[in-house]
Amino acid sequence: MQRDFDYIFELVSDFFERRHIQKGLRLINQYEVTGWEVWLQIEFSCFLTEHESQPEWWREEAIEYDYRSEKKKYFLKPDFIIRKKGWRTDSYAALELKQHRESGSCINNMVKDMVRVAKARRSELDIRSYWAIGVMERESKSEVRSKLEERIDTTNLELVDSCVEMRVIPNTQHMYLLF
Repeated sequence: MQRDFDYIFELVSDFFERRHIQKGLRLINQYEVTGWEVWLQIEFSCFLTEHESQPEWWREEAIEYDYRSEKKKYFLKPDFIIRKKGWRTDSYAALELKQHRESGSCINNMVKDMVRVAKARRSELDIRSYWAIGVMERESKSEVRSKLEERIDTTNLELVDSCVEMRVIPNTQHMYLLF
């Protein structure tokens, strides 16, 4: 799991170092744009295509739910399924991207996605790990961490300290949380 986290963190860090991403986030903040999650996903798709590690990836690949634990929906569609070169050919990490101006709302949406993943059944795709990235306005790391722990405590999920990262996105009023 740590190896997966390190790779996803490398991708996310490289992504937010891109100047045009930083510029886009500044404009989003300046003009108070909402609902820009799809923009973020499209930019991340382009980034993955160009990344030096040449990951194999798909967008919104359907993964079947275990019908014993999920009665309403049939499929989970993570934003990204990613396989790093060198990983087993049938082994992937799933990634969800979320954005919200307020950290509490962003974290709540991230945790909801992680709870849904627990209901996914084994499929032809071996999802070896599942990660969530949340982009929000800057706030103290201790406040964000406190909100995350408070929200996680309402679930059966467990945080692994070495697999949680928060960073300010350079030249913007935003930060991201990865867990």
